[in-house]
Amino acid sequence: MRALAEFVMRGRAYAIGASVVTAPLPLVNWISTAIVSLVILRKGGGEGGLVLLWTLLPLGGLVYLSGDPTPLIAILGTASLALILRVTVSWEFTLAAAVLIGGVGSLVFQYTATDLLVTFVEIYLEYSKSMAVSVSEEVARNAIVGFFAMGQAYAMLALLVLARWWQSMLYNPGGFQKEFHGLRMTPRLSTVIVLLLVLCIAFNDLLGRWIPLLTVPLIFSGLGIVHWMIKSKEMSSNWLVAFYLLLLFFFQFVYPLLASLALMDSYLDLRKRMDAT
Repeated sequence: MRALAEFVMRGRAYAIGASVVTAPLPLVNWISTAIVSLVILRKGGGEGGLVLLWTLLPLGGLVYLSGDPTPLIAILGTASLALILRVTVSWEFTLAAAVLIGGVGSLVFQYTATDLLVTFVEIYLEYSKSMAVSVSEEVARNAIVGFFAMGQAYAMLALLVLARWWQSMLYNPGGFQKEFHGLRMTPRLSTVIVLLLVLCIAFNDLLGRWIPLLTVPLIFSGLGIVHWMIKSKEMSSNWLVAFYLLLLFFFQFVYPLLASLALMDSYLDLRKRMDAT
């Protein structure tokens, strides 16, 4: 990974070449998104925009042939988040922006990939039927769009994290770790998210699809404090591995706990309290 980051940062031609080559390849097109984001983070929107424009040529062809706008949504969304992070130097603001961009991206997917969406809805209905659960087509469609929004937000943030880690590794060793360990939402943002969640739950038929997306900032913030706790207590990295395995296999249990931890940290500043003890 370091070798790739060093290669693309040698100059504009290297970044464009690597991004253009990887963009149309289905299994590795995420690399082009990370490359564009790295250039934006390091050199700004102008230089990163040139790399992005060249990358859109083969990527646009892939999207046209496949009918799936997901790669295009991902690269444009992640590039936007990279620019926001560079300008604001605020992960909190970036997380809030990820919610908005993820929501817009899901609507773009809904209205431009109708055939693909119908396929996903049919799969969802068949799965529900096999589980002896009766679900209407409209409910299935809303669920698919909602989970797509959440998935896109997580994917964009993950690629942004990769680009930020590359930047830190090359130019500011340890800088990203410090940023991530200090990730904490202000009470104002937490309150807004909680109110929006309550609103979506109250009007579930109309707004319920956005509930998963609204949890994304909470989970990222929760991950930040978990990483900080393990580092501050000088615990083995095996604890992180165990935590992510727990999150993977007991998702429904760990996910709400992480969100709750993030809210507690937002209002009580757990890091400050734990440092004081």
